[in-house]
Amino acid sequence: MRLTIDQSDLHAALQVASRAVATRTTLAALSGILLVAEPEQLRLVATDLEMTVEALAPARVQEEGSVILPGRHLAELVRRLPPGEVQLEVDPGHRARLLQHRSRFTLHGMDPAAFPALPRVGAGSTVLFDNAVMRHVLRRTTMAVSTDESRPILTGVSFRVEGDRLEALATDGFRIAASRVTLERPVEGQPVDAVIPGRSLAEVARLLPDEGIGRLILDDTQAGFQLGEVRLISRLLEGTYPRVLDLVPSQYPTRVQVPTRAFQEACERAALLSDTRQAARWLIRLTVEPGRLVVTASDPELGEAREEVPAQVDGEGMTIGFNARYLVDGLKAIDSDEVLFELTDPLKASRLRGVASDDFFYIVLPVKIS
Repeated sequence: MRLTIDQSDLHAALQVASRAVATRTTLAALSGILLVAEPEQLRLVATDLEMTVEALAPARVQEEGSVILPGRHLAELVRRLPPGEVQLEVDPGHRARLLQHRSRFTLHGMDPAAFPALPRVGAGSTVLFDNAVMRHVLRRTTMAVSTDESRPILTGVSFRVEGDRLEALATDGFRIAASRVTLERPVEGQPVDAVIPGRSLAEVARLLPDEGIGRLILDDTQAGFQLGEVRLISRLLEGTYPRVLDLVPSQYPTRVQVPTRAFQEACERAALLSDTRQAARWLIRLTVEPGRLVVTASDPELGEAREEVPAQVDGEGMTIGFNARYLVDGLKAIDSDEVLFELTDPLKASRLRGVASDDFFYIVLPVKIS
């Protein structure tokens, strides 16, 4: 294997592929990146067996071949090289030499046969999407996935596509984030009902080009995203996503319309003085009064916070407690200048959504206050 490649192209491709390099594994090949020299390009592949990322970089290939090289070390080495062309040569013993100007580095590689078989998504459903729209959907939902592995299904985002309507839903048991958008083209094949790991979708959001059309192909066990010159394949989570929306109120008798960023910033500031002794972290209190929403927090050792945010209030007043971080996450996902904060009872879930917007809503459970 022998080729010449620009340092910037190799660095960019390594940055992408290294996102899937396994950090904790007993299989040595998973800590490496598979490099495949093909006509006029270098293909780089990494996997942790849950997610596989493949990136392409233009190269002048003098001799085709493949090798597994240590992923983190290769990426860091190339990152530190100066701009310019890099020569990459691999001998029959899988030793790779990187040559640039007066620099020469040797990395001990592995037989490419040790790399796991690359996943292939079979015939199934195909969803075409605008990259900017998909990034918007993922930004609004992946922040709500669970990190508790005792309920694996909640570590993913539920994707449902029927016709030209896509609904993405995520919950960690304390909040629910739901995004609904209209696609430019209807789904090809059967309607989609799949749960994709949140970690994989977070990587998709990072890898999405700023513009253009992406493609999502799903079969019964895998989801494949084609993102320009990058491809990401993720296994699907097994099981049925719970019908969490059936468990939350459908009517909200108290409605508070408030400036989104003023509400968000008041919550962020109040959280700085929340009671650190409480089991419920970042606890703040919201009091609904005529014409205003009052945000308070206190800690006997630190001090107190109180802010009034002007609001249009329809319904009865109340005082309710929340984890400020959960509230702030939802407010950050709302693009409208004004937000509707809808409540039923101090012990029941509340809802956030943009005024005159039905493409996103956010359900958050309150914290019991004494």
